[in-house]
Amino acid sequence: MREDRVSLFPKIITILVLIFLMAPLLVIVLASFSPTVLVVFPPKGFSLEWYANIFDSSTNFVSGFGNSMKVALIATAIDIVLGVTAALAVSRYKFRGKNMLIAFFTSPMYVPSIAFAFVLLRIFSMIGGIPAFLRILLGHTVIIIPYIIRNTIAVLAGYNWLLEDAAASLTASPYQTFMKVTLPLIKPGILAGALLSFLYSFDEAVLGSLLSSPKFITLPIRIMNYMEFSFDPTLAAISTLLILMSLTSIVLMERLIGLDMFLK
Repeated sequence: MREDRVSLFPKIITILVLIFLMAPLLVIVLASFSPTVLVVFPPKGFSLEWYANIFDSSTNFVSGFGNSMKVALIATAIDIVLGVTAALAVSRYKFRGKNMLIAFFTSPMYVPSIAFAFVLLRIFSMIGGIPAFLRILLGHTVIIIPYIIRNTIAVLAGYNWLLEDAAASLTASPYQTFMKVTLPLIKPGILAGALLSFLYSFDEAVLGSLLSSPKFITLPIRIMNYMEFSFDPTLAAISTLLILMSLTSIVLMERLIGLDMFLK
């Protein structure tokens, strides 16, 4: 009986924490269907007007979404190549300064985004003539690469390098060994790191606020600009769509590699 009481308390705490975390999301979702201009909860009716407003040309949310997707996809693709290569190099060989090199690769995680953005802004201002898309892409490429490196290194920690020697003894070329042996075994870590990198790049607002231009603005900056002049349920509607996008990514990750690897 006492054990049941002890086990019941953590369950209650867990449920309360979940309610505390999910309640704001529920408010946002319900407010997005409000028929009134003011954000009220609970909504006094049902309307899809604000979802339609997202696609209105005056809000520019569609163009901002396209810009964010383009930057996030390209930056993630570049960092998969660079990050996996770096992770393989530091994991396969033992050398002096290895831990220091890993710390260097992951250092962008510990540098405040605003400080890094100011440094980039200073450098690009001195060079001049660099398009906003390229400025933001270079910045995102640097700040998201630690997630791919860390996840790949985590998988390689339990990797048996003798498998590559066995493949080489069977006349497999280095390319064949990587594609047929190494890549399938480390793919879960790469996918987990790629998803984290993509989501971080897509939602990043600090670099975009300093490095964007009127011709190229990402979605988070579009949302911030919209909030300066309007505060209607359109913001709740686009937030709901972004929540659905994140949930879809989590479900996809669970189907591909499982959430255990993602959480590691």
